[in-house]
Amino acid sequence: MSKIHSQIIPDLRTVEESTQLSPHINPPDSAVPAKNQSPIVTSGRNSKVRKKGFTVLEVLVSLSILVLTLMALYQSFSTSIFVLSSTTNLWKAMSHAQNELLKSERATISTPVSLSQGEFELEHQMNGFSWKKHVSDTTPLPGIRVRQVNYQLSWNEGKNVYTYDADIYVNPN
Repeated sequence: MSKIHSQIIPDLRTVEESTQLSPHINPPDSAVPAKNQSPIVTSGRNSKVRKKGFTVLEVLVSLSILVLTLMALYQSFSTSIFVLSSTTNLWKAMSHAQNELLKSERATISTPVSLSQGEFELEHQMNGFSWKKHVSDTTPLPGIRVRQVNYQLSWNEGKNVYTYDADIYVNPN
């Protein structure tokens, strides 16, 4: 009789390799989450822990995006307020100057040649503005004499001084 020698080969697989499924074995249905389910991590025999919430990195990235967006909005709002203020003052100056020039145009007696200037009173709607009215005779063509009425308004916005000039030409008689 012959002797059969058998050798015992130790199992050298790691724990991770032994838990992997072989390609021909299908996992149970509960191991693959459905599309609308969150993955479940098992940390024991019957305990189920769900992963919920955001990581610190996700929160920091979202907060930085929010801060950058708010800074851009703040910049645009402050610029809009400045432009609105400037436009309001310019509109007030244009409106007032046109009204003053219309008075000269519609006057039955011609405005005398003069130079006058001043500032508006506290109760006046143009408070904060200064004005200058210059009336002079000019001859644009030989034999034609007209009276030029120039009305200028000035106002301060911060460190800048803005002016608005308007002219009208009337008959000097």
